[in-house]
Amino acid sequence: MKEKFLKNKKTINYIILIIVGCILCIPLLNSQIDVYSDDGIQHIARAFGTWTSIKQNGVLPNVINSFTNNFGYSWNLFYGSLSTYVIIFINLIFNNFIISYKLCAFLALVLSGFFMYKFMNAYTENDNVALLSSILYMTFPYHLTDLYTRNALGEYASFMFIPLVFYGLYNLFYTSDKQYYLAIRSNWINTNT
Repeated sequence: MKEKFLKNKKTINYIILIIVGCILCIPLLNSQIDVYSDDGIQHIARAFGTWTSIKQNGVLPNVINSFTNNFGYSWNLFYGSLSTYVIIFINLIFNNFIISYKLCAFLALVLSGFFMYKFMNAYTENDNVALLSSILYMTFPYHLTDLYTRNALGEYASFMFIPLVFYGLYNLFYTSDKQYYLAIRSNWINTNT
């Protein structure tokens, strides 16, 4: 009975994090918000160019053929392509790169809260502390500045992975089951010795 209550409490906490993410992303619903400012135009253009190159060539491109007056430009070499492919995947559903960009931003914000909750719940073994730290993490001023002012998709998407790194290190050094999330054991690398 207690395990069922704890699972329900965690589910409720995840729903709370989704609600907090929705509240924090309300400005994204405004069609007048300038997603083209600062880095926003780069990410939308990269997604559009990458999608166009995929449709033309059928492969995942490092050089986007249609950029720079059809000479091609290797924009995907300078920025990580994970966020671009997430925008493209969402665009397959909504057929609008701006909406896809905004949904990718929402997804990155909510996942950063989920992963912080997962790490803090393992570290503190307290659901309330984990929930509070996740909400604080989602509402950090720099996190929201990257989201609304700088449109730095790569940076606020990276906020998802920071708790995962600490969660992996915590599991590596402080748990008895030794789940290797972020470390490679030396015998995996050198199996012949």
